[in-house]
Order: sequence, then structure tokens, then C-alpha cells
Amino acid sequence: EPSDKGAAATHDGYIGHHNGPQYFGYVANNPAETAHLHGLGDFFSDIRADRLAAQGGVYYVRGGFENIAGLKPADPDPRVRHNFQGDDDHPGYSDAAISEALLAREVNAIARSPYWAQSVIIITYDESAGDYDHVPPQFTEFDPQGLPLSRGPRIPLIVISPYARAHMVSHESGDHASVIKLIELLFNLPAMADLPDEAQARVAGFTLFKQHYLGPGDDGVPGIGNLLSAFDPARLTGKAAPLPAAYAMTANADAIPPDDNQGCKAIGIVPVDAALGIKTVIPADFNPRPETDPSPAP
Repeated sequence: EPSDKGAAATHDGYIGHHNGPQYFGYVANNPAETAHLHGLGDFFSDIRADRLAAQGGVYYVRGGFENIAGLKPADPDPRVRHNFQGDDDHPGYSDAAISEALLAREVNAIARSPYWAQSVIIITYDESAGDYDHVPPQFTEFDPQGLPLSRGPRIPLIVISPYARAHMVSHESGDHASVIKLIELLFNLPAMADLPDEAQARVAGFTLFKQHYLGPGDDGVPGIGNLLSAFDPARLTGKAAPLPAAYAMTANADAIPPDDNQGCKAIGIVPVDAALGIKTVIPADFNPRPETDPSPAP
């Protein structure tokens, strides 16, 4: 990474359990595939040099334990500034503002490049960070003890594209399999759930465990959309102009984003507490990191 001080890669920011391809033997043991696994810095340098595949493709980009931009948390506590420099928005080691800055840099890099005109950027999260959700979660699977495995609270999924609808919140239900469904549609690929081994495994799942939906959820599972609701039919068919790159770009993306709460305003949403005139005041002794920073500096 650019943040490595010597010629050798330190891999200090690498998170093994977040790198899905390494778990699949047909990828991890295939030199033709491992050649496509790169550091985060390579993403930015390849975008600038126009080195992405000419035929297009799917690129999975994420942060890790550190941030290659050298940003520090805004919290002045030296322990927080030392322990929370990650940029993948995962609790325990990353900083939310640094993670947002990475996303802004990634989107800006794509928007500035020739790839913008053909791009779909999908931002996903894998957990809610404790946010409250008033909608009860759905149950589609059960663990070996028969306990329900819910999808949990709803989490954000953001679609950015020149062909996207603007200022729209989709109410289409789905999960991470929705991203796979969209990729399959774009590249005319068969659903993983319908491949012979997976189809047989699903039959076995019902035979052995009386569960219908064990296995990939990209086909045959109710309530999983394909993200097409995020796109504007007029833009897709050429009846309306695609959104310009400037529409997706963020000013000063190399710094901690400002805490001015403009996200809701941009899409016409008024938070309930603001609508009711409720002023939220964070207690002076509130500590958001009681386990990793048990006694923060005043």
C-alpha cells in the first residue's frame, strides 16, 4: 500500500475474513484469478491510469485496519486516534468519518474517470452498528438448533450511477444476494442457486433440515429484489440524459467529511426528532467506546 514505509508490503491493513475470494479454492488456488487481487492503493492508481479491464467487470473494493490516506479520527483522545484508524466502517477499529472519506474518494475517482459513463457503484454494509429499526426482521432460515436466523435490522444500500434515479429511496426488499442478482442480469450469468451442485444442496437442505432456502439466495427465495428499482427507465432507454459525473462527486473528499447533517436534506427527508422539535443532546460523559476505550480523556 502507499502507506507502507518500505519497499516490502506489510499487509498491516489487510483483514483476512473480509476477503471473500481467498475462501474459495477455485479462486484462491487459480493463478489467473489471484492475479486480480490487489491492494487498495492499486485501485486508485489503476483508475487514474485507465488500467481497468477494457471489457468491463465487477470490482470489489473495501478498506481495512488502517487507512492509506493517513487520516486521524476527529476525536482528540490520543487512544482513539491511535486505535481507530481503520476505514471499512467496522466497529472496534475503524472510524466512521474516515470510512466515509474513503467512500467519497472512491466515488470521486470513478466519477473523474472515463469509466463513469458505464458504471454502477453499490455501497453495502454488513451490520447495523446497533441502529434501531421499527420494521420486524424476516426469517427465512434456521440454525442447527432450530432457532430462527433473521436478516436483522435493515441496513443501508446505496446505488450510484449515471442511470440511477435521483433523490429516491427504494422500498424493494432484499439482502446482499440482491447485488449478485443485479450482476447476473448485467452480465447474463446463470443464478448460482440454479447451478447443479447448489440445486442439489438445496434439495438436501429441505430433505435433511426441512428448510427451503439453504444456499445462495439469488433465485427461488422470496423477498430478494434485484436492485433494478434503483435505476431510471428513461435514462436507461436514452429518453433522459444520464446524470453527470459532478452529480456524484463530493467536495474535499481527502479530508474528514463535515458533520453538517445534510444527507437527509438532500433527499427531502426530515428526521422524526427534528420534525417534532426534539433536540438531542449527547451527555457530556457519554462514551461510545466503553470496551476499547474504557476511560476516555475529558
